[in-house]
Amino acid sequence: MAGPLEVHDALAGLRVPESVALHPDGEHVACVIDGLAHVLGPDGGLRPVPGPGPYTLTRWLPDGGLLLAAGGDHIEVRDAGLGLAWQARVDGEIEDLIPGGDGTVLVRLADPGSERDGSHLGLRVPDPSDPFVLAPGNRLRRLAWLAVGGDTAPRAIPLPGRTVWDADWREGRVLAVTSDDETPAGYYRPRLDLVDGGAVRTLYRSRWQLNRPRLAPGGRYAVAVEGLSIVSGRVLRADLDTGAIEPLGDLDDVTDLGWLDAETLWFAGWAGTGVHGGLLGAADGQVLSRWTARGTLSGRDGQPSLSVAGPLAAACWETTGRPPEIAVAAVKDGDWRPRTALNARLAHLAVEQREITWTSSDGLPVSGLLLTAPGGDGPRPLVTIAHGGPTWLWSSAFAPGEFNRLAVPLAHAGAAVLLPNPRGSSGRGQDYARAVIGRLGAEDLADLLAGVDHLVETGVADPGRLAVMGLSYGGYLTAWATTQTRMFRAAVVMSGVSDWLSFATASNLATGFDPLYHAGADPFTPSGRERLAARSPIYHAAGSGTPTLILHGDRDRTTPLGQAEQLYRAYTTAGVRTQLVVYPREGHELVEPAHRRDAAERVIGWLTESGVL
Repeated sequence: MAGPLEVHDALAGLRVPESVALHPDGEHVACVIDGLAHVLGPDGGLRPVPGPGPYTLTRWLPDGGLLLAAGGDHIEVRDAGLGLAWQARVDGEIEDLIPGGDGTVLVRLADPGSERDGSHLGLRVPDPSDPFVLAPGNRLRRLAWLAVGGDTAPRAIPLPGRTVWDADWREGRVLAVTSDDETPAGYYRPRLDLVDGGAVRTLYRSRWQLNRPRLAPGGRYAVAVEGLSIVSGRVLRADLDTGAIEPLGDLDDVTDLGWLDAETLWFAGWAGTGVHGGLLGAADGQVLSRWTARGTLSGRDGQPSLSVAGPLAAACWETTGRPPEIAVAAVKDGDWRPRTALNARLAHLAVEQREITWTSSDGLPVSGLLLTAPGGDGPRPLVTIAHGGPTWLWSSAFAPGEFNRLAVPLAHAGAAVLLPNPRGSSGRGQDYARAVIGRLGAEDLADLLAGVDHLVETGVADPGRLAVMGLSYGGYLTAWATTQTRMFRAAVVMSGVSDWLSFATASNLATGFDPLYHAGADPFTPSGRERLAARSPIYHAAGSGTPTLILHGDRDRTTPLGQAEQLYRAYTTAGVRTQLVVYPREGHELVEPAHRRDAAERVIGWLTESGVL
C-alpha cells in the first residue's frame, strides 16, 4: 500500500480537462489543461494550441473557429490550422464567452478589484490601483459584445448599476441573471432580466438563486434553473410575450441545460451521489429521456455541465475507478465513453467507494460515501470529511477534490473515510437541501454524527480513533462538532466559519448568505445577534476538548482570515490543543503546489500525533 503523502503527491499530477467544448461536427473537442488549450481530434490525438496563454475558456463558433479566453483579458479566434485569425482585448477579467449565431460574441467580464465567491477561490480580481478605492457599484460584472473579425472595441450591453452573474445571447437579445449588490452576496437576491433593443425588462425576482439562463430558438421562450446557493434545482420557463413564468415539470437537481431545438431541452445534474441527464419537453416539462450514472461530470462551478452539439455531448467524466478524462456520449442516453487517457497511469490509486445509508436521530435516511483501501483487519480509524456549501455534496469520483484531495490518501493510510451528505446537500431535491435553513449545525450535524455511530456499531470504525474535518461550511460544521461532542480525537478546520456575527459583516457573501441560511437573523438586532452567537463555535469553545488544526489562506474573502484567528484564540483560551497555519497568497482553497503539499503533510501529522492514524 502506498503511503498517504506519496498518494497525495501522485494525485497532484492529475491532468484535469476544463472548459470542455464539443465542435459543431461532433468529432473535435477543445479543452484547457493546466492553463494550455488543446484540441482533441477524431483519432484521439491531443493537439496543443500555440500561444503563451494562460488560457481559461474554450468555445466553438458556429463556423468551426476556436474561440479562446487568454491571459484573463484577451479573446482569440483560431482557424482550422490553429493560427491566430483575430483577437481583441477587454477591460476586466473574462468570466464567460457566449458565441452568437451571427458572428458575434457576448463577453461577461469582471471589473478589476471585484469579488470572486468561494467557488472561485474567494479572491478579488487583481487590481494594481494604489490606493484601492471601493464604492457601491464601482466593481461590477458587466456584459459587452463584439463582432468576430470586425472592430475589436467591445460594445457595452446596458444594465445600469447591475452586476451580471450569468447570461445568454441570441439574435441580439440578452437574458441575464443580475443583482443590485455587486458582491457575491448579491447572487442570493437575483433577478432575471431581458435586454432587448437597449430596453431592460425584469422578468422575475427569486427568493432563491438562479443559474443557466437560456433563450429559445424563435425568441418567445426562455428557461433558467432555480435552486439554492451553488445552484442545483428546478427548471423555470418564461414566456417572453406574456411575461408569465412558471416551473417546467417536476425535474429536480438540474445544474445545466440548453435548447436542443425549439421543442426540446437537454439537461444534466446531480442524482444522489451520481449524475443524471437527458431530454425534456419544452412545452410541458415531460421527461423524454433520463439516464443516471455513478460518477461525476465536472464542469463550470464544479457542477455537472455539458457541451452539446446535435445529439452528442462532451464533458470531463470520472468514476470511482477511472480518473478524469474527456468523454463523449449521446445526450439522451448518457453512455459516456472516454476519448483520452491523460491519467491512466494513476488508475491503480483507486480505492473502494460504496454508497452507504444510515438512519439519523429523527429517523430520516441519510447517505454518503465510504472509502477504504484493501488490507487491514477489524475496525479502522475513521476520518469523516464534511463538505462545503452547505448546499453541495460528495459525489462518486476517482479522487474527491474538496479538502485538498485528501480523501483517497487517507484511505491509503489505512483509515475508513466517510463522506456524508447530510441535510442541506444537493442530489435529493429542494426539500432536503432547504432543510437546514434557519437550523445550521442542528439536523445536519446530527446526520453526520449518526453516520459515525453507524460505522462504529457495524464494526467498520474504531470508536477510539475518530477524526472530523472539513472545508468552508464543512470547516464550520467541524468546529461546531468539537463544541457539541467529545467523540473525536482530532479535528481539522480549513477555511471555516467560527463566528456568524463577524461573518455577517466581513464576508463577501454575508448580506446574501446570512438572510437566507439563518432565516432572517439580523446581526443589527439583539435577537438576531443572539441567534447567530448561539450557532457560533467560538462562543462554545469552552465545551471543546478536541485537538484542532486550523488551516487558512490569508487572502480569503469568503471566510476571511479573522474567522481562523478568532477560532484559534477561542481554543487556546479554553485550553484546547490547537495550531493555526496561514498560507500567504491563498484564498478560499489552496492552489499553490507547495502549500497543498504542506497542508497534506500537516493533516497527516496531526492525525498521527493525535492517535487517529
